[in-house]
Amino acid sequence: MGDAQATEVAPGRQEVVSALIATYRELNGTVRPQPEERLRQRGAEGGSVRDVLTRLRDTELRFSQALKERITGVAMPEMFGEDEAPVIGTETGHEPTAAILSQFGTARESTLAMLRPLSAEGWDQALEGGKPICARVEELVAHDRRQMERITKLLGTTGR
Repeated sequence: MGDAQATEVAPGRQEVVSALIATYRELNGTVRPQPEERLRQRGAEGGSVRDVLTRLRDTELRFSQALKERITGVAMPEMFGEDEAPVIGTETGHEPTAAILSQFGTARESTLAMLRPLSAEGWDQALEGGKPICARVEELVAHDRRQMERITKLLGTTGR
């Protein structure tokens, strides 16, 4: 399908890349088949599966952008100046959860496309805050796991 060099992951990093891929696959298997009404239903703690998925998408978009800026060295211009601004710019709160899941998947694929060709030295480059890319990716995987646990709990408590 293409040059093996272009998709070969730096030694010792395949596990985190596989975990990033697994999150999207798991979301597709657990969230996509659910009716929209169930995904918007609030759990006992007040949040919904849709809310968790929206946060996952927003985190992934920000991570992907920070990674792109670090790898290319070209900073994106500040467009809004506040953290509460829309991440994509077209959010209305009315888009179906499947659209949010697709946006997450697109951002995750962008992240993976940038990580796959990184050399071992590239994985050790620091992102903002001074942490190397490999540490940030491991944090992203841990964040994914926590959010997947929340989604599983919410799906278990919101009824059929």
